[in-house]
Amino acid sequence: MEENAPRQARPAPGASIPVKLSAETLAMPPIRISLGIGHVYKDKADGSQWTLSGLRSGRTIILSAVAPGTGHRDRVSVDTLADNYEHVGCDHENFCCIEHRTHVMPHRGCMLR
Repeated sequence: MEENAPRQARPAPGASIPVKLSAETLAMPPIRISLGIGHVYKDKADGSQWTLSGLRSGRTIILSAVAPGTGHRDRVSVDTLADNYEHVGCDHENFCCIEHRTHVMPHRGCMLR
């Protein structure tokens, strides 16, 4: 087959080798809340809004306050997030939207803003 043949005519690449998960990973309970960089959560106790700005190892995350200058909450566990916070949406304006598979930064190309 010629290299300049139309894309449809080329054979599809072979299936990749599946990754085997460890027993420890399989034993972990499922995550009970939607996670993604840029997701916005409301604290059930005081109503303040927080943006998930980082994922850490050990099922912990970093939350940044939506209101500027009001702080960060580092190493919040995923279970604490599910129990004490409510997912209210995504910040498509300033973050990558993992849920919709659209890269926003640095060129801010999210079609959902």
